[in-house]
Amino acid sequence: MTMASMSVLSRDDREKVHQAALRILSETGVRVESAEVLRILTDAGARVDAGSQRVWLDEHMVTESLRTAPREVRICSRAGKDHVVPGEGVQLVSTDGQPPAVLDLDLGARRPSTLKDLIGLIVLADALPEVDFVWPPVVATDMPSDRSSYYEFLAALAYSSKHIQHGAASSDEARFQIDVCSAILGSGDELRRRPIFSDVCTPISPLRYDKGAVEALVELARAGVPVVHLSMAIAGSVTPVTVAGSLAVIAAENLCGITMSQAASPGAPCIYSSFSGVTDLRSGVFLCGTPEGILMDTAAIEMAHHYGLPCCAGGPSNASRSLLTEAGYQTGVTALASLLTGADLMVGLGGLDRASMVSPEKLVMDCELWRWLKRLRQGIAIDDDRLGLDAVKRQGPGGMFLSDPHTLKHMRRDLMIPQITGYHSLEQPDPMSDEMVAFARRRVKELLASHRPQLLDGHAAQKVGEVARRYGILHEDGSQIFEHA
Repeated sequence: MTMASMSVLSRDDREKVHQAALRILSETGVRVESAEVLRILTDAGARVDAGSQRVWLDEHMVTESLRTAPREVRICSRAGKDHVVPGEGVQLVSTDGQPPAVLDLDLGARRPSTLKDLIGLIVLADALPEVDFVWPPVVATDMPSDRSSYYEFLAALAYSSKHIQHGAASSDEARFQIDVCSAILGSGDELRRRPIFSDVCTPISPLRYDKGAVEALVELARAGVPVVHLSMAIAGSVTPVTVAGSLAVIAAENLCGITMSQAASPGAPCIYSSFSGVTDLRSGVFLCGTPEGILMDTAAIEMAHHYGLPCCAGGPSNASRSLLTEAGYQTGVTALASLLTGADLMVGLGGLDRASMVSPEKLVMDCELWRWLKRLRQGIAIDDDRLGLDAVKRQGPGGMFLSDPHTLKHMRRDLMIPQITGYHSLEQPDPMSDEMVAFARRRVKELLASHRPQLLDGHAAQKVGEVARRYGILHEDGSQIFEHA
């Protein structure tokens, strides 16, 4: 059986993008706003101008970094469900990550997200088997703004036993994450062996790394935590308006991030990534779910394959501000493209409005979509048993296969069973309403009422609580923000 696939770049195209990225890194350079990281790069052989904080990387240094970067990365979880990427048949998908708003259907409006929303969405993501790893789905805007990301990370670890992906805006935040996960696993060595979280490091396009993010990258690399080097090209504003020009910047930023990780700790696990889009030239805002953004992300997946590296991409994304038609077709096309191109990791379940808002109902609907797409990519298995010639002979002309033994044997193996689609009532529906949204709302309530996540046990909770208290990640009254078993 051959899995369905797609490709947008030829071998010559990939080499042209690579050579363009090397020219950018060696001729234009990258701004790195950290004296510590500039020293690391100087020691590794880069040309550095400390005054302008500019770094130039030559081909030899980039090639050596690609040589030491691992070809496989472990994606583990505290529940013990671990993956190696790339791996045969392993394509993992997560929730969208950290917008500051939710679409509240009870209010019929968008509103700021809270810690309570965050925990509810994490529990929902933990309950949905299609969600393979969890990026904290929203910002806890009711927590201290300079520390809200700490709260989000801690809540995700406490209320989901799946792999957690996050980001760190400083070396302090990276150490907090490392300390929390080392407490859960028992040691930093065990975290290195079984990383139960990964982090995203995003340059400020074009070609700039701020102090906090790049110093966090160093901490994570030295701890053996996988780092997703996520380039967010926006064609026409922070990258060239052409898809080709944006691809060159995406490649340059990824190669720079990988080189910094390897300079800090040779062999540090790295993941090549893009979540890109275009500028709406009428308004100047970022759009995702566009054909050009899809081409950028799928081409970036192919560039990762070109380098032999694991990859992550924007998957189910859209620019829609509602749960209606635009959200559906853009989410479906973007997710399908990343899936067929062979992304190892994809993010975006539940997201709306250019990844600036999350909907629990959308999360449930996206999981239904994900089942469809995975079944499509699985393709068709053809063998004597599945061809069913005996069943055809038994039923003959005008026969009925519904109760045939062949149907009973294969129906759950060959047919995807819908969970929130296909259950339409016989009455004529209201053409101005969406039955699937109603089904999804019901499913959200059912899952939140019935699912009990695997909470931290007493010993781990005590150790994590000590870390949380040391960093001040508590409720105002000094109590812990999470429950435990």
